[in-house]
Formats: sequence, structure tokens, C-alpha cells
Amino acid sequence: MRLLQSILPNLNQTKKPQQKFLTHLLGLLLLLPGHATFRNLSRYSSYQEKTFARWYATDFDFVSLHKAAITGLIPTANEQVLGRDAIFVQKSGKQTYGFDRFWNGGHSRTEKGLEISALAGLDIPGNCAFCRRVEQTPPAGKGPKQETSRIDISLDQLTRVVRQQALMPLRYVVTDGYYSKQKFLGGVRVLGLHQIGKLRADANLRYLYQGPRRPGPGRPKTYDGKVLWTNLSRFEALATEDAHIVLYQQVVHHVQCQRNLRVVLVVDTPRHRRAVLFSTDVNLDALTLYRYDKARFQIEFLFRAAKQFAGLLDCQARSQAKLAFHLTVSLTAVTLAQLEARQRQGHGEIPFSMASLKRRAFNQHLLDRIGAHLATGHSLEKSSSDYEALCNYGVITEVAA
Repeated sequence: MRLLQSILPNLNQTKKPQQKFLTHLLGLLLLLPGHATFRNLSRYSSYQEKTFARWYATDFDFVSLHKAAITGLIPTANEQVLGRDAIFVQKSGKQTYGFDRFWNGGHSRTEKGLEISALAGLDIPGNCAFCRRVEQTPPAGKGPKQETSRIDISLDQLTRVVRQQALMPLRYVVTDGYYSKQKFLGGVRVLGLHQIGKLRADANLRYLYQGPRRPGPGRPKTYDGKVLWTNLSRFEALATEDAHIVLYQQVVHHVQCQRNLRVVLVVDTPRHRRAVLFSTDVNLDALTLYRYDKARFQIEFLFRAAKQFAGLLDCQARSQAKLAFHLTVSLTAVTLAQLEARQRQGHGEIPFSMASLKRRAFNQHLLDRIGAHLATGHSLEKSSSDYEALCNYGVITEVAA
């Protein structure tokens, strides 16, 4: 990967042996057929299975790598926001670090396994997501404040990444409905950022009083009734590029969060479906808020590509260090592949296929291997041992013709 080779020498905390291994591993993940286990990696590599296991236990500064790759290729003038999402990873074993019950969105229920949370940069014009930080959610404690502790963990990750990478100019953090809580909103505002997310359909919202001040002593009237979604007469309707989507916007007060929010009701008229979006920035226009929330879904494509093509679900290790390395390197491989494709094809929204990229990488790898045999004067006749060796390249057990 040319992009990786140009970035790694500038990372001062990374030594040359680790740079060499990481370059080899990321290239290997983008051509590897089958599962990304240590044994299968060794079948297509000069490294042994134990060598992969040892390097996976070594810490690496992926945050600086992501920062250098993204800032080097994504223009600062591009419209960008931060996106945050979590994903369930199927895993077994009581000795596996982080093994607990987490929400599995694919099955709409809690299941035993692992959970990772990713903070990604969302490039709005390019309509894609790039990984900035990946962390595994630790197992919840046995106390009553499990949900609060996970919000604290999420805030801690966001704070460290934003300050380490100086991401305050991005201004907005886009999340799903789980993070629409007072503590998380307050933590985002402390960082100088604004949050965009989704509210419950039964959220307790109140209209702000806009009338004249009543005469006499006493506190001025602040609120003017509860928001009822059956009556949208006090909301401003806006059309979108999609004729089937209508937006209704208003600045209201959220009782539980104890702050004013810009609330946008998204109505899908043919399907009769609704979604309530919000932003802590009351001056943000509804169309921009809607676009930013739609862009968050690009993180799902990042997760999907890492699952299908970079072995996100294949780690056979159980220790915290090895799991963290594997989960991060899988998303890093997809991110660097997207960035390198953009470097070759230019900026803007471009078609990108991980399946095609991986197929081409494997074909090129196999041709290079065949070319290396021919260059040394070996014969590839069907009766030769070299031909048999290439036929059995990468197999689990050798098969005779």
C-alpha cells in the first residue's frame, strides 16, 4: 500500500520492524481468502502463526496513523463531521476480555459477545466514513449504574480523540439514539462541540414562549405547552430533494436534557414513518441537520466492509491487547483502502468496491508469485513439483493431482 508506506516513516513512536509488519499485515488483509485467523494469515505469508500472535500483542498508535492518512487526503475545506456508533461482535469464551451481554442490532436483542465503538470522520461531499478510533467496550459492572458507566466510557473515548487529534474545528458529533442523554450531551458541549442525534418518539418536549411579557411581578413565562406530534401547526414545514420526505422544524425545550434543542421531525409520507432528530446547535438549519444524520449511516458500510473483507469477526485471540489490535487493524485496512482509492481517482463521491479491490489484490499477489517462480528458471509444467506447489498454495491440507 503506497499510502501506508508514505505515512509510517513519519510516525516517530513506531520502529522499523513494526512498520514492516504492519505494512505486510494490512496488505495481506486486503487479499486474504477465508478467515483472518493467525493460521490462515501464515498460509499466505512468510511470517509464522506465532509471529502474528506476538505482534498482535504489541501496542501501536493507530490514532496517529488515522490522523495522518485522513488529513493528508481529505481537504480541510471539505464539509466534515464526526460520527460515533457501536457494533456487536459475536464471540464466545468466558476468558475472552470484554465478554458480556450487549445489544445486537441484527437480531434486535441482547446477546453474549463483544461490543466495539468506533469514532469516524464523515466526509459529507464524498459520502463516506473513515475510521479515527476503535475501542472495545469493557464488560459492565455488577452495580446498578451499567448504562451510566457506558456513557462515561463513550465520553472518555470522545474526549481523548478530540483533544489528541485537535478535532474541535469539526463542530458536530453525529450519534444514534442511545447517546441522546443529558450526561453525553453535556460532555459534548464541554468539548465545544454540538451533538446531532435521534430522540424517542415520546420525548418530553415543550414549546418556547414567544409572546409578550405579562404585566406585574413574578417570573416571566418561559414555556408554552407540551409538543404533541398529532398537531404540527407550530412547526415549520420544509421540502427536501426527495419528494417523499418532508421536514418539520422548531426550537423546543427538552425536559430531561434540560436544554433547548433544534428538533426536526422527518416524515416519510408513502410509508407513514417518522423520526425525530435534534441538534444542540439551535442555529443549525433543518436541511443540514438532516444531511448530517443521513451521513452517519456510512459508518455501517465501514463496519460491513470490515466484516466481509477484512476479518473483523475472525479474531481467535482472547487477551485485551490482541483483541484491540485485531478489531482496530480490520477497520484500518478498509479505511486505508478507501483513502488510497480516492488518492488514485480524485476527490468527490466515487464508486468503491471492497470486493473488486480484494479480488484484484489477490490476483496480483498470485501472479507475482508465479512470476517469481518463472524468473528463477523454474518450470511450471504440470508434471513439475513447482506446479504442484502453486496448486496447493494456501490450502489447509495438500492435495495430490
